[in-house]
Amino acid sequence: MRSVIREREREMRAEADAIRAGRLARRARDYWAERAERVARPIKRRTSRQGAAPAR
Repeated sequence: MRSVIREREREMRAEADAIRAGRLARRARDYWAERAERVARPIKRRTSRQGAAPAR
């Protein structure tokens, strides 16, 4: 009887680990997708030297 309980416990722990790993992977995908969106946007930089001659 104990072996059955241990086996069931192992199965439940493995299932919980798989669920946790899935959540972590999903959060990582969301994070990197959001980060890629932020980086993909062009950043407008203001130049402080407007009208200055180009460097040679």
